Amino acid sequence: MSIAILATGDELIQGDTLNTTSQALAHTLSAAGLPVGLHLACGDTEQQIHECLAFLAQHHDIIILTGGLGPTSDDRTRFALARFLQLTLVEFPAAIAHIQARLARANVGMNDGNRQQAFFPEQAVLLANPAGTAMGCYLSAQQKMFILLPGPPRECLPMFKEQVLPLLELTRHNDKQLLKWRLFGVAEGQIAQILDDALSAIDCETGYRLDTPYVEFKVRCQDSDVDEVMQIIDPLVAPHIIASPEQKASERLRALIKDLAEPMVIIDDATGGALQILLQQPENYMKLSFQHRPNVDLQFHLSGLKEYWSQHADAAVTSLTIKYQNNKGQGSETHQIPYRSPLVVDYAAEWLSFRLLHLIDQLHE
Repeated sequence: MSIAILATGDELIQGDTLNTTSQALAHTLSAAGLPVGLHLACGDTEQQIHECLAFLAQHHDIIILTGGLGPTSDDRTRFALARFLQLTLVEFPAAIAHIQARLARANVGMNDGNRQQAFFPEQAVLLANPAGTAMGCYLSAQQKMFILLPGPPRECLPMFKEQVLPLLELTRHNDKQLLKWRLFGVAEGQIAQILDDALSAIDCETGYRLDTPYVEFKVRCQDSDVDEVMQIIDPLVAPHIIASPEQKASERLRALIKDLAEPMVIIDDATGGALQILLQQPENYMKLSFQHRPNVDLQFHLSGLKEYWSQHADAAVTSLTIKYQNNKGQGSETHQIPYRSPLVVDYAAEWLSFRLLHLIDQLHE
């Protein structure tokens, strides 16, 4: 089984919009152990979409199309697919009801463009879109599966994860497991050879993905080899682990802050706002302040990265200091971190998140 992704839209071809949707779909599919083949992007014309479908269908069992499901004259994806499959487009009453309900919320009436969004190939199964008028669909034809999703990531990605991915997982015939580690503070070139050599005697596939300041290390292996792989890899990567494969340190800290019984203050004189961007969200806004609040017991003052801010590019290390206090006492700690590039700010923000997690636990004991 092989999966292809076709993203449609002149804005992608012309460089006006970065195609993050295909990247997110491919990453999710790969993480689920579903093989991804080609990615293509094309313009809005029906002929271009038709030609791409003809090309991809030669070598792929499943084709995911994104974009071109809107209400305007240049939204031609459904028409191209129907033409390619030699199927008739029919109006789905459930799609009409969905569109009318979405338009009523905005006090907008139905027009011919909106009605266009209710047409799908006659064999299609609709996919709900809670965030927009453009429903998606999937259908099997010519011994292949075709999946249509709207282009905007805020609509496409939740629909894919909640409705399409479970469907695709039923098609998987793969006895291999995917293992992941999130490594911190180590370059791909520094660690890849060590890990690949350590696993050279095992029938497995390794992969690496940079997610600054982390490197995601992946191993796909037979179920019977999982324990051996973990026994080999865990000790090698232990010095580089500050987060789980599922959550960065900043994501874990963000969730912890939301659940704190009392608010906390972080005065950040180190990262220039990078830490606040990572941590502050609507759900924890009332629990976290980056300004002085005298009546808050739990407070942190972060300083450092002097070499970065003074542009000492030849420095090999830089320092971070954390001063902390609550109603039980106060203290401080200073640590040196490597200074390899301006990305030291991203490194510092994740490392500080890791340390703050431990200090919060310690101060609440």
